[in-house]
Amino acid sequence: MRKALARDLAAHIRRLDEDLHISPHELPGGPARPAKKAAAPPKAPGAGSPATARAAAAPAPSGGLDSLETEVKSCRRCALGSHRLNAVFGVGSPSARVMFVGEGPGFQEDHRGEPFVGRSGQLLDKILDTVLGLKRSEVYIANIVKCHPMVNPDNPESHGNDRPPSPEEIAVCRPYLERQIALIKPACIVTLGSVATKVLLGVEEGISKVRGKWYVYPKTLFGGDADIKLLPTYHPAALLRNPKLKLDTWEDMKTLKSFLEGKTS
Repeated sequence: MRKALARDLAAHIRRLDEDLHISPHELPGGPARPAKKAAAPPKAPGAGSPATARAAAAPAPSGGLDSLETEVKSCRRCALGSHRLNAVFGVGSPSARVMFVGEGPGFQEDHRGEPFVGRSGQLLDKILDTVLGLKRSEVYIANIVKCHPMVNPDNPESHGNDRPPSPEEIAVCRPYLERQIALIKPACIVTLGSVATKVLLGVEEGISKVRGKWYVYPKTLFGGDADIKLLPTYHPAALLRNPKLKLDTWEDMKTLKSFLEGKTS
């Protein structure tokens, strides 16, 4: 049964890779690896954490997503806003049941003003379609920070100029994401990669330690009416660098699919 499942997963993943011109020899073709002993779930930030205090002090969401997007586009609260080409607010359905959250915009996103439009975005779109049967317009996709963090901000036309956002940049931009979450009210959030996962869960463990399990994003952090389920998984860029991670990601997406279909709670 497990070998049959592995063959099925590999076949679906191979179709994704063929569309993205990834070499077939990089694909996971054998049986799935034995499951590791699950680590104890990390705790989400508690009521007394700095993140909670910041969220409680933040103004309640006013207006809708369009109003918030206008605010983000005029934001200059940190240096990222002074060097970006375009603010990258988010894309998708304002009533989406699932919200995907990545780290920050890259070169292509900065130029087009839309998240996940490069090779990583193409792979994410294929995963949505193949595994979940959803289009980009039916989910919501956003990032922790809304502007492109660059190694050399004076040269936005340079490729390979990406860097992770700093803690200060994350702290300045995070209220925008929290307000997006409060307005969209998704049934669940999927964090893509270590940075987004560490920020939203308030943990230090890397993505390989926490992926594939459900956590809780407390309503106190974003001023919502109810807690939201949160599922960490690998960033699509990690799958392009290391195709062996694709099987784990596929399994994470099957977990998400079961939740969206009401098969798990």
